[in-house]
Amino acid sequence: MILINRKSDNQLRAPVQCSRLLLQRLSIVVALGLMMTTSAAAETVLIKGGKVMTLGEAGTLARADILVRDDRIVNVAADLSDSPVDRTIDASGKLVTPGLWAPITELGLIEIGAAASTNDAAVMDEHIGAAFDPVPAFNPRSTLIPFNRAGGITRAIVMPASEDKIFAGKGFAINLSGSFDSVVKPSLAQRIYLGEYGAELAGGSRANAYAQVKAALTQAREYADNKAAIRRGDWRTLDYSLEDLAALQPIISGEQPVLIRADRASDILQVLELADTFRLNVIIEGAAEGWMVAEQLAAAGVPVVLDPLRNSPDAFERLGARLENPALLQKAGVTILIGSPGYAGTHNSYLSRQGAGNAVAYGLPYDEALKAVSVNIARAFGFDGGVIAPGAVADIVIWSGDPLEVTSHPEVVLIDGATQSLVTRSTRLRDRYLHPKPGHEHGYSY
Repeated sequence: MILINRKSDNQLRAPVQCSRLLLQRLSIVVALGLMMTTSAAAETVLIKGGKVMTLGEAGTLARADILVRDDRIVNVAADLSDSPVDRTIDASGKLVTPGLWAPITELGLIEIGAAASTNDAAVMDEHIGAAFDPVPAFNPRSTLIPFNRAGGITRAIVMPASEDKIFAGKGFAINLSGSFDSVVKPSLAQRIYLGEYGAELAGGSRANAYAQVKAALTQAREYADNKAAIRRGDWRTLDYSLEDLAALQPIISGEQPVLIRADRASDILQVLELADTFRLNVIIEGAAEGWMVAEQLAAAGVPVVLDPLRNSPDAFERLGARLENPALLQKAGVTILIGSPGYAGTHNSYLSRQGAGNAVAYGLPYDEALKAVSVNIARAFGFDGGVIAPGAVADIVIWSGDPLEVTSHPEVVLIDGATQSLVTRSTRLRDRYLHPKPGHEHGYSY
């Protein structure tokens, strides 16, 4: 408020006193709000009587209770009725699982694929791309987040894409609470494109793509050993920016996983050679022909991210694609991670469970399919989540039916112990036209 000095002292003093009083009252309101938030966060919840697929050491429990306090699971047992709780959720006759994970998404970085102004997942510049960090562009209020949360996804790995570089940049992990602090780990992983797309980005040849990756990683090692001299300018001219070379340090030290795109069996073997040469913590994305080199993948301990529905030879690098790929890889001892079907993309990340269901139909054990959309993803990227066990993060979903059936849906979703809204833009539109308000009825009959 601006006060003009024509007014008397009393007139000037009154607004100031009112402002102070208003600030005091606002402080009380904020304090109460914080108390309410703290109280809600400290709520103790009992999920009672469901069939619990822990996906951990306890296996599947035909009927069990889950005690949740704050953001953690406190206990899982046959009967916890005597525990003092703030709220009980009846899960009798329901299937209870950990929250699902999405291994490769652009959630929060993309809204409408055809609208460039809503896409922040990739940039075009002269760098190799390793230093690109899309976290500042992340939008936790994207409509795609509640939509996929309502499909059972509670956490996701968000990876940048690339349109002109084989190095796409840094990925990060989020929870799907929609809160402004939902980035749970920035600078989580790097992404590299090899195979047909990598060849295209590298000038037309796979050989050049591999040469670029080797050169970048070699110079990253050189930078690590001579950082001070390089930054002073007392070193030879390197091919890559200092920002990009610095961004590659967690990869060459093995601290950070690197997601490498490869589908053809021979390309996968080249990735394994790269991993061995540079001691990389590799996760292979694609692996359409992974079944052909399953033994080598298992021996190297390299996980793969699969689309189980991608069985059509729609590219020369995927001529050997088959629906049994997940089952054959798992049987050989490879850790498999299942992402959304290619046609679904980020917008429908939750359809990874449809892919998992199809993989079961073609030989993948049911429990392994559920692990492939939860705990396997968490562990591959260095997290402890994806299980229902004492001490675990309280990301829990109660399902209407079998989660790998497309007609099933979540009835309750907890993230960090807090019950989440299952309202989405889609449900609002459904309800708006299914049950119109007075004065907004349909203009036709049927």
